[in-house]
Amino acid sequence: MSKDAEDRALEAEREVGRINAFFPILPRLGNRWAASRPWEGKTIALNLHLTSLTAALVRELQLGGGTFIVSGASPATTHVGTVEMLRNEGIEVYTGRERDDGFASVLDHKPDLIVDVGFQLVNALLDRRPERAKATLGAIEITRSGITRLRKRTEPLPFPVLNINDGRLKNAVENRHGVGEALWQAVARLTGMHLSGRRVAVLGYGPVGKGLAMYARAAGMSVEVVEPDPVRRLFAHYDGFVSPDLDEALSRAGVVVTATGRPGVLSVDHLAKARSGVVLVNAGHGGNEIDVSSIQAAAERVDHIGEQVVRYRLENGPRVTVLGGGHPLNIVTNAGSPEPVLLHFAVLGLALESLATGDFPAGEVIVPDAIEAEAAAFALHALNPTAT
Repeated sequence: MSKDAEDRALEAEREVGRINAFFPILPRLGNRWAASRPWEGKTIALNLHLTSLTAALVRELQLGGGTFIVSGASPATTHVGTVEMLRNEGIEVYTGRERDDGFASVLDHKPDLIVDVGFQLVNALLDRRPERAKATLGAIEITRSGITRLRKRTEPLPFPVLNINDGRLKNAVENRHGVGEALWQAVARLTGMHLSGRRVAVLGYGPVGKGLAMYARAAGMSVEVVEPDPVRRLFAHYDGFVSPDLDEALSRAGVVVTATGRPGVLSVDHLAKARSGVVLVNAGHGGNEIDVSSIQAAAERVDHIGEQVVRYRLENGPRVTVLGGGHPLNIVTNAGSPEPVLLHFAVLGLALESLATGDFPAGEVIVPDAIEAEAAAFALHALNPTAT
């Protein structure tokens, strides 16, 4: 290992220690799994964003026995220190850089259980290894985009896929409070902007969009919401947000954040109406809500003005600044309080435990209330260990 990689692994190790010191939900679960060994004799594949929070999760999961194989869901959200730390723990990690296809490499290990974001690894299993899919015990999907992809498949799933995105906790805690807080912290840190007094347009008023709008207003920003669905637009109205159409919002906004879960919602054609100097940010899971490639193609000048900060001068158009390359900025920068994500990881771990030992029907299964209630109880104890 190079000195740089060693230093980054040590930094990730320290970050995991800090995370666990102030919200020890995962170590408490790790103690439980070390005693019960729910994954003994099984191979578990995890396709996740590789941040220090993921490292904290995997460290505790492996106490429950079994063999864990990890792949990076996106190069943009793969942190070198996390990769090196996990490898130091003896875990096989594929980032997609070592071989042409990291998913194929993971599937070569013949996983019994899969944890996925974006339905990437499960999709590869179903399409490329259908015989192996029949022997798979089950999978977990974390994201809205992954559930959307799952539901678009026409053939029946041969194993259960636990949907923890549509449970009670993720939307209410991680999506609303976790992303809502972290995204604006990342924007302020990367740009140096004082948020109060800025005008922001939030594209999408689902759980993530609601959190973004709420935390932007709390930071003193002037918030407008762009939402084509009339029901959600009505929610935005009664929550006190102006809800113009996209062109009108772009003509005023100094910051635009996408939270729709749909590709290409903000393209260079839309930006012809934008205010010059607008800052573009994505909070959705995928890296394609902002059509960065069309912006790059239309740029007559490109300035890299800071880490994860690129300004484009569009031909016959405005200047626009893209943060994080259009990838989910809170994940790219590992910003915000870890607590909402760690709570979500607690649900993930308990769901994985139940999947290994339970009896679920094939197909999509919403995470049971009992699992989320147990995760919430662990969270409350981690927040206030002296409570009875």
